[in-house]
Amino acid sequence: MRCVAYCTATSYDLSALANSFKRKNYTIRLLRDVLHISSQDTPVDLFFFSHGSFVSWGLQQRQEKMWLEKLKPFSTNPSPQIEADHFCFTLGDEISIDMHERFKLDMITLDSDNPQVKLAISYGLAQSIKLEAFEDAIQKVIKKNANLPEDITLRGVISLSRNSIFKRMGEIFIARSSINLNSEYLDMPEFFWRNQNLEPFYIMTKKFLDIPSRVVALNQKLDVLQELLAILNSQVQHRHSSMLEMIIIILILIEILISLVHFSL
Repeated sequence: MRCVAYCTATSYDLSALANSFKRKNYTIRLLRDVLHISSQDTPVDLFFFSHGSFVSWGLQQRQEKMWLEKLKPFSTNPSPQIEADHFCFTLGDEISIDMHERFKLDMITLDSDNPQVKLAISYGLAQSIKLEAFEDAIQKVIKKNANLPEDITLRGVISLSRNSIFKRMGEIFIARSSINLNSEYLDMPEFFWRNQNLEPFYIMTKKFLDIPSRVVALNQKLDVLQELLAILNSQVQHRHSSMLEMIIIILILIEILISLVHFSL
């Protein structure tokens, strides 16, 4: 069966989403940062996280597309490109996540259809797909500005207009600040403070998806953005200083010309 993690927006309005589906044939459970929706007719579980990610268990692909449309009215800053990570899950003797050797698929094995275990694993899956969205956003900004150091090396200056430099600085600042403000979603969820028996399944998921080392790499990329921001800021200050120097020189020349005119008279 399918298990898919999606990141579609900056955040979801979980309360409004819960109220919308209370009147329909769904079972609703709203926690502080996650909404669990299950169907009374089919063995399906969906977990919507406040940071704009959700994980579906047991849906078919066409049903997932339907939910993607349903989510739009409750989404803040929908992503232009939806991130998705696909898994398969099955029932077995013990809970595990492994790569299927034959089909090269990530396989989740559950020992029962316990929604609490699914939720614990979903926390890890949702963090991973949110992290992937962060990684893609940073990589795009870095790629767009990768030529700036080379530009300075070859020409001594950045070959962009003052207005373009300020736009680049704005883009970099927005990328850095949006990730810094949302980095709390990559920490240990409060849910496991009260449900420590489920924490091992969350840790297992984080380890399989290599989340800790990816967070370290993300912070390193943020440092690169900070360096790019410093380069652009230095260039703006240099141009401003050069402009002031030129104004002073022109004023001095004007004063000399005026003095010469008065002296000749």
